[in-house]
Amino acid sequence: MKIKKVEIRDYKAFYGLNKFNVEGKNLFIYGENGSGKSSFYYALKDFFQSSTETLSYDETENIFLTKAQKSKGFIKVTFNPDRSGAANDKTYTVKKSSKDTYAAGDTSIRDAIKLKSFLTYKHLLSIHHIKRDNEIDLFELLVKGVLKHFKSVAITGTKELGELWDDVEVATGKETSQAFNITAKKKEVDEAIDKFNKAFKKLFDKTSIENIMKFTQPILDKFGHNIEIELNYTQARPNAAYNAIERNYVRAKVKYLGKEIPKPHIFLNEARLSAIAISIYLGMVKRHVQGIPCKVLFLDDIFIGLDISNRLPLLKILDEEFPNYQVFITTYDKPWYEFVKSTYLDGNNSWKSFEFYARRTRKGFEIPIIRENKSNSHIQNYIDKAEYYFNQADNKAAGVYLRSAFEFILKRFCYEKVPVTFNLDSSKMKTDTFWNALKKFKQDKPTKCGLTPATTAQIDHYTSLVLNPLSHHDINKHEITTEIQGALTTIKTLKAELNV
Repeated sequence: MKIKKVEIRDYKAFYGLNKFNVEGKNLFIYGENGSGKSSFYYALKDFFQSSTETLSYDETENIFLTKAQKSKGFIKVTFNPDRSGAANDKTYTVKKSSKDTYAAGDTSIRDAIKLKSFLTYKHLLSIHHIKRDNEIDLFELLVKGVLKHFKSVAITGTKELGELWDDVEVATGKETSQAFNITAKKKEVDEAIDKFNKAFKKLFDKTSIENIMKFTQPILDKFGHNIEIELNYTQARPNAAYNAIERNYVRAKVKYLGKEIPKPHIFLNEARLSAIAISIYLGMVKRHVQGIPCKVLFLDDIFIGLDISNRLPLLKILDEEFPNYQVFITTYDKPWYEFVKSTYLDGNNSWKSFEFYARRTRKGFEIPIIRENKSNSHIQNYIDKAEYYFNQADNKAAGVYLRSAFEFILKRFCYEKVPVTFNLDSSKMKTDTFWNALKKFKQDKPTKCGLTPATTAQIDHYTSLVLNPLSHHDINKHEITTEIQGALTTIKTLKAELNV
C-alpha cells in the first residue's frame, strides 16, 4: 500500500481543506518554522493511531475556526495499491464523529502503526544531556526519546515502553495517606518497576534475538563511524523512601576500529551519538514483523542534530534498508533541502518534494501555503515555475526563474566535464564564465556537446533581452511577452540539447 493522496481539513495549523498529491512516492518536505510541516507529521501519525486509539479531535482542531466551522474537519488518506495489492484507490477517513481506519477484515492501518515508525526531533533532544559524571547514560534518550513509543506484545505487553516508565514515575510520585499507606505504595511501586525492568532488560540480553544491537549495529555500520556499541542496563529500583528511582541507567561500551575506548563520554561526540540514536530507532522499526501491506516511515526534522557526515549516509540507509517503506522527511534547513533536491532527488522517480510556507490571512492569523514541485528534475521545476508565472502575466518572476534554470543547466553540464575558472567566493562565479566555457568546449570537442549554433545564437540574444535585465531592477526595461516566450522555448531547447 502506498499513500496516493492526503487531505487535511481544519487540523492544527491547517485551516480549510489542504490536499497533498503524494502519488505513492517518498516525500522530502521543506518548511519554515510555523509553516505546518509538524502539523502534517502529526496528522499522518494521528491517522494511523486512530486505528488503535480514540483521538480527541477537539484538542487538534484549528483554533481559529468559527463556531459554524467547528467539528467539520477530517484527515483523509487515499492508498493505491490497496491492501490486496490491486491497483485500486482505497480511502480511509478520520473525523470527530467517526473513523474507518479499523474495520472487520481490514487491519492494514492498525498493522502499520505497530511499526512505531514516526520519529520527531523532540525524541533526540536528550542527546545534549546524556554525558553525566564522566559517563554516558542513554536511559532518557531511549525510554523518553527514540524508544518511547516502542511496543511489542512479547516485550512490553499491551503498553508502550514509555507508558511503562510513566507508570513507574506516577507510582513513586504518589503521596501516602490514611487510605493509601506506605505499604500500599511500596507494593504499587515495586509492581510498576518490575514490569518495566522485565520488559526493558529483554532488549539488552546478549543471548536473545531481541537484543537491541542485533538490529542496530548493521545500520550504525553504514554511517561509517567504525564504531561498535555494547549497551548494558542497570535495573531501576526505588530509593529507601520509595519517593524516587535510582540506578536506572544504560551504559555504553565502545570499540573504535576494534579497539576498546576507555572513556566513551569523551569519544562519543554529538555526531556519533546522533548516529547511534537514529540507528537504534531504525533498528527497532526493522525488528517488527515486516510482512504487512502498509509501511510508512516519517522522520520529522531529525536533521537538526545531524552534521553532513551523518545526513548523506542516512539518505543511503533509507534507500538500502527501507526500500519497501514510503518515506517522509521534513526539514527547516533550506540550503540542505536545495542541495538534496538538486542532487540526490534530481531525476529520482521514487521521490517528490514539497515546500511549506507560512502566510498571514486577512483575519490576521497564519496558515500554511503548500508548493508542490511536480517534476523530480530541479531544472524542470525552475522551468515549470517560469512557465506558471508567464501564464499569470508576471514577466518579471518568469524571467528570474528562467535565469535560475539557465544557470543550473550550465553548472550541471559543466560539472566534471568543462574546465571553469574557480573562485572561493561562489558569488563571483558568473554565469557568463560558465556560458563562455561551454561554448569553447563545444568548439574544442564538438562531438561531446549537443549544443547547436542556432541555440547558441538564441541564448546570446535572450541573455541581453531577458535573462540579465529581468533579474535586476531596471525601470527602463520594457518587458515584451514574445521575448519571455522565446526565452522560455530556448531554455527548454538548451536543456534538451545538453541532456541535463
